[in-house]
Amino acid sequence: MKKILLSGMLCLLMGTSCQEQPAKEDFITDCEKSNFVKTPRFEETMAWFNKLADYSSMVNVTSFGTSPQGRDLSLVIVDKDGLQDPVQIRQKGRVIILVESCIHAGEPDGKDASMIFLRDLIVDKKNFDLLDNVSFLFIPVFNVDGHEDFSATNRINQNGPEELGTRNTAQYLNLNRDFVKADAPEMRAWLKLYNRWMPELFIDVHVTNGADFQYVMTYAIDNRGTLMPEGLRQWSLDVYEKQLNERMEQVGFPLFLYASFRKYNAPESGILIDIFDPRYSEGYAATRNRLGLLIENHIYKPYEQRVKATIEAIIASSRILAENKEDLKKLIAEGDKEVSSPAYRQKPMELTYKPVNKDSVWVDYLSWARDTVKSDLSGADWVRHNYDKPITLRCPLITSYEPTSSVQLPEAYILMSQWTDVIDLLDLHDIKYTRLAEPKQVEVETYRYTKATFSPRQSEGRIPVVKTEYTTQTETLTAPAGSVVIDMNQPGGRLAAWMLEPSAPGSLVYWGFFNQVVQSTNEFWIRVPYMEEKGRELLAKDPALKAEFEQRKKDPAFAKDPQAILNFFYEKVKKAAHQNNELHPAWRVMK
Repeated sequence: MKKILLSGMLCLLMGTSCQEQPAKEDFITDCEKSNFVKTPRFEETMAWFNKLADYSSMVNVTSFGTSPQGRDLSLVIVDKDGLQDPVQIRQKGRVIILVESCIHAGEPDGKDASMIFLRDLIVDKKNFDLLDNVSFLFIPVFNVDGHEDFSATNRINQNGPEELGTRNTAQYLNLNRDFVKADAPEMRAWLKLYNRWMPELFIDVHVTNGADFQYVMTYAIDNRGTLMPEGLRQWSLDVYEKQLNERMEQVGFPLFLYASFRKYNAPESGILIDIFDPRYSEGYAATRNRLGLLIENHIYKPYEQRVKATIEAIIASSRILAENKEDLKKLIAEGDKEVSSPAYRQKPMELTYKPVNKDSVWVDYLSWARDTVKSDLSGADWVRHNYDKPITLRCPLITSYEPTSSVQLPEAYILMSQWTDVIDLLDLHDIKYTRLAEPKQVEVETYRYTKATFSPRQSEGRIPVVKTEYTTQTETLTAPAGSVVIDMNQPGGRLAAWMLEPSAPGSLVYWGFFNQVVQSTNEFWIRVPYMEEKGRELLAKDPALKAEFEQRKKDPAFAKDPQAILNFFYEKVKKAAHQNNELHPAWRVMK
């Protein structure tokens, strides 16, 4: 009896079930069993996680939504005390890391890495002390419908596994372009999850389609621009990024930034770092005043190397956060306060950048010997890499960027109540607003569209507005009752600006949410010949218009063109009748 009681107590202390315990070999993953040749299907994956949850009370499996094809969007919560509430977890003094896998389902590295990491943590108690300071959320398969579109012909240039899913969802949407516009049901569910948990670190695991090099893993953190609050941005550079590189080097996986080259396949020409806007995962986290890590494993590296590198990145990140959690929590709180303050709006918010050579540094870049031959297949220049000859190149890394566009933030936005799909998005992004109880006359800065250029092809099922032209003016307008007022004194104010400003990359304007005003399609039912009568009436009533008309008639071409004369009056009447057709429905309150 005493032995049984002691055994039960030991189970409780170790966070394991007191049922008959599975052997370690019961938790060997399908990926490991196949020697990293295969990755499991969704049902097999979740059966494994559910078995781990049965084994340990520290692991809980839940659902945060449903895919368009009816599959669960599964979430695995790991906490030392089995807690499933973010408030309770943070009351224990822990920070929260969200590891997301298979947002592009043909890139499953994070899924198998999460399984092995958790098996080692929970069953073997490897790095078990991390749970004193860190709790984990795992999304093993985000794009679950795309994941189940299993085929050996997906991503044929990727070095394993044998069969895998597709990049897009069942609705042919790319979830890693959807963080702001949230067209996909999966993303709408994810945003609710993110708002509830607000993880201190969000790790999004991908596989790159980029250049060829020695590195197994490249990465991106959106800390080169100004999306992140300054204190958090500096910490991400000086502490997190620095230590992540050091720790990964120590375990045999040196990192390099996810980057492009000035010249194709030639890092020695100059290495450029992309700055991502909030439609992408790490850009979205930065805009929410949190830390986001994009992992881009190298597509040509063996699957085993990619999975093991991902495991090490999770461990390294967890160690850094565990050892620096108080500093990180303080900086996040200060960042939320900073972007909510009037002082933050004293300088423009930067939107786009260009690289400049100022302060560039020379770095060692682990590459391969290569040669260029004339292809006997296509006749083009063909760059070939020699994997038997690793080389280290001395390359310029462009580290400085200058803003090419920016916007002065308002004190508030007023959004017309009829734009219900946009208001729904404000709720999904946890952007706070109030509504006017009655009509109110306000002085606002407005955009009035004069021209728009649309993409010649669809993207994400939408026709993007690739360029807008508009005038900016101060007007006194009446906001109707029910209008939404977005006070910028809130942590989500910057994201609201990114959504509503026409010049912001990936804004709602870009994605076509406001096409009706960007390019007005309202028909005007008065015919031009009627201006023979209406024109005379206007001239008799409006001396200023008469003076303008007489001035125009000094142009001989105009004076001799009856159609041009009638159109002069037609446009005046049309503008008076539809004066707000081209008015951007988000007005800027500057005072």
